[in-house]
Amino acid sequence: MLGKSHLLVGLTAGVVLDSFAQLSGPPLTMSGSVPLSLVINKAIFYFMVGFGALLPDIDNARSTLGRKLGWVSREIQHVAGHRTLFHSILGLFLGSLLAIGLERLVEFLLSQRGFVFPAQFIGATHLVFFAVLFGCIMHIAADGLTEGGVPLMWPNHRRYGFPPNPHWRFRTGDWPEHLIVYSFMLLVGVGVYMAYIRI
Repeated sequence: MLGKSHLLVGLTAGVVLDSFAQLSGPPLTMSGSVPLSLVINKAIFYFMVGFGALLPDIDNARSTLGRKLGWVSREIQHVAGHRTLFHSILGLFLGSLLAIGLERLVEFLLSQRGFVFPAQFIGATHLVFFAVLFGCIMHIAADGLTEGGVPLMWPNHRRYGFPPNPHWRFRTGDWPEHLIVYSFMLLVGVGVYMAYIRI
């Protein structure tokens, strides 16, 4: 999938996850007053989901994240290749370690700037960890819909996808990708709207 598609799918799925699990706190629309800590938690959660949704393509120098990282991404692509380690279960494990590191960094930076409660909340809920990991999972799931599939069991190079027959999947950038992404967003938007209408 294209970078913008991964970002849209990741963030839209993040809305669904946060609506049910409330990882970043209660919905803003249900709060009588909106404390700054809640806004910070929401911003961190969705930023990290977006980051996670782009992260597996760090092995592609032409990807959205790859262009930002320049030579780092080019070297990773040269050593590992595209859709290898970073699109596998092993990659998710390593991504989990990265997420834990990012979580500790965010906690430290917030506490240094006096945002003690948000820092404690993030540490207690593992907000950054779950957000980055969820974004990565959504990226890999979305790439599983493309003709190329994903090597889930890397270093075994067998590719997996849905549907199992690659001829029934779409090619990255073709019209079915846009149809799937925007239909998913529309369905989630309608679902969220209907849920709030009932409240």
